[in-house]
Amino acid sequence: PGRPPGPAVTGCPLPGHPGPCRVSISPEEPTVEFGTALLLNCTSSCRNYSRLSWEVSVAKAGARGPGWVSLSIPRVTHWSLELQCFGVFGEQRDIAVTTLRAYRFSPPQIYLEGDVVAGKEVRVACNASAQVSPPDPPNLRLTLRGGGLPPSTHRGPSVGLNFTAQPEQHGREVTCEAVLRLRHHTVNASAAVTLWVWGEFGDGDTGVGGTPLPRLRWELPANASWELWDGGTAVTIPAAQRAHSGTYRCLAENRYGAGAASVD
Repeated sequence: PGRPPGPAVTGCPLPGHPGPCRVSISPEEPTVEFGTALLLNCTSSCRNYSRLSWEVSVAKAGARGPGWVSLSIPRVTHWSLELQCFGVFGEQRDIAVTTLRAYRFSPPQIYLEGDVVAGKEVRVACNASAQVSPPDPPNLRLTLRGGGLPPSTHRGPSVGLNFTAQPEQHGREVTCEAVLRLRHHTVNASAAVTLWVWGEFGDGDTGVGGTPLPRLRWELPANASWELWDGGTAVTIPAAQRAHSGTYRCLAENRYGAGAASVD
């Protein structure tokens, strides 16, 4: 509105345009998540069209401007849908066709099967799901890495890895990355889990540690125990005498096992 009328329709391409007038769709091969909105553009190589419009089998909305018309689908509910845009240039007619393809992708879930106990075999697993327009199955790849484990990759909705838990893995993070490859782009997401390594394990000859923290008690030389103070984690000898000679044994226990260390 407010602009002077354009040139009369002549049915010819714009100056300098080689060949007949064409219409094109952008993006050329639309791929969107199922249930989301879609916006496409149809563009004419010439401005002297008498009609420029979309043909689709679903409810649509859009806008238009000089040489273009948009298509807006508020919610995609078809896995595959043919879309057409056509332009009429005098007696000439040109049509552009593309196919909308939808996908659904659920982020991965990673979990440990049972408690992670030092020295015991444990399994970490990861699952993800995807759905794409038929007939092709989804190109989904899952990778487990981190936590001191060798990377493990599998094409499909699940991946798992068995390993023997080590104390040094306590507190380390294992991640699962899911990658869904579509026609012209990829969708990815990741999840993580922290290894909490339970159990008892020795630390040299004079101490013991564990997760959860173990209950501690001492076995002291019988002829000297009456004058020693047991503070739970330490034994104090006020003044060392020959009678204090013997084996001092520290015992530790939690629900995953028991351990001991001794010194003479």
